[in-house]
Amino acid sequence: MVLAALVFAFLVDFAKVPVLNRFEIAWRKDARMMLITGASGRVARRTAELLASEGRLLRLMTRTPQRVPRLARAEVVYGDFADPTSLDHAFAGVTTALVVSGSAEPGKRALLHRNAFDAAARARVQHVVYLSLQGSSPESKYPFSRDHALSEQYLAATGLPFTTLRNAFYMDMFLEMFDAAGVIRGPAKQGRAAFVSREDCARVAAAALDASRGGAYDVTGPQALSLTAVARSLSGIVGRYLRYEDESIEAGREWRSRTGQPAWRVELALGWHEAIAAGELERTSDTVLRFTGKSPLDIEN
Repeated sequence: MVLAALVFAFLVDFAKVPVLNRFEIAWRKDARMMLITGASGRVARRTAELLASEGRLLRLMTRTPQRVPRLARAEVVYGDFADPTSLDHAFAGVTTALVVSGSAEPGKRALLHRNAFDAAARARVQHVVYLSLQGSSPESKYPFSRDHALSEQYLAATGLPFTTLRNAFYMDMFLEMFDAAGVIRGPAKQGRAAFVSREDCARVAAAALDASRGGAYDVTGPQALSLTAVARSLSGIVGRYLRYEDESIEAGREWRSRTGQPAWRVELALGWHEAIAAGELERTSDTVLRFTGKSPLDIEN
């Protein structure tokens, strides 16, 4: 009798709770579909892993489904920024979307991004998080930064709520840039940049998808470093002597052109160094700490 009375009293009290409150947590975790584009890429893949570990409902879009990890509560769909039909399918029913940069030369790349933003608008996505670049500006020395500035304009034109994460250059891409002799060459002079790890960028992206902050944020490492300093720090990590060698723009263009690369890739490589020399990526931010509660990785410590 006592047990029955207690159960009855619990049910009466529970019924008094508004339906939204009773199921709010379950809805937030189970019903909000999050889309991540470019899911086979490093940052997008890691973002998906972080969100999956928290039980989020995910849709992972990629042109190469075989390269996407199989995660709990995540479906993998084919999608191509150049194919609006595939985008409509990928964005359907999505609440929040992470749009990661597509692969194309500057100018064409921004048009591909616009296709994704337009698909998000058609699907009435409630929040778009876009991975841009620190220093994004029509006047940037780096072609992709000019491209991202145009992409940001396209996103704003949709009228959708959005957050722009302007990632600094990735520090963990450096080991791919040194040649066989352990040298990285370019016209960066002794300019500095607040290089950031892909892991920190993924953690910020995951946090941004799980919130509705809005606005634009630089995502950087804790300090601005020259390429000379980066080479020195990496030498100690990998146990091999690495160094940066400054060169003129003309010299850099000459030897890169001889490699058979298309002209736009040559200018892209040079522009990367020129942007550093111009101080476009020198400013640090506290975005990683603010979004994740943890300090960003410091390559020198």
